[in-house]
Amino acid sequence: MMFSTIRALVGWAFQMNEAIPVKSARYGEFSAPAFGGMSPGELKDMAVDILAKIRRLPEAEQAAIAAYFTGDIRAINAAADLLPAGWPTALRRELARGWANGEQLARSQELIGETFMLSQRTAGRRWGEAKRALGIRMQAGLDVLELLLMDYIRHPSYKNMHRNACIAA
Repeated sequence: MMFSTIRALVGWAFQMNEAIPVKSARYGEFSAPAFGGMSPGELKDMAVDILAKIRRLPEAEQAAIAAYFTGDIRAINAAADLLPAGWPTALRRELARGWANGEQLARSQELIGETFMLSQRTAGRRWGEAKRALGIRMQAGLDVLELLLMDYIRHPSYKNMHRNACIAA
């Protein structure tokens, strides 16, 4: 079973972890298993193995990856803790939630600035810093995972392309 990128693989693992493996069949019919001959139980086991690798990452990378791929409020709150401690907790959580939701803030930077008594420019700068900090943590975790899961990735990132060539040879 191959995935195009590490993001696709990790996203699949989080989705598959929530799925309940079901095998359906009709009486008297035989159909080959999907996904390269893997049964639903084997797919679930593969997803659990990938998530176990994610859990072995440092907490910062783990939090950023979980927040981005699940959008779970606990993961977002953990990712918010990665932002500078001098910022108000509510601001850190709002920025982390915006980052996890496809870099889309729920409110405008102007409203966020008014709420936290920041100029619009400072609010914009904090938003940029939050996106950069969380993105760096997530990418660091994905880079490690990509090395561990290279066998399942069809298109490795530019920095790991040479490793894929070495494995194929």
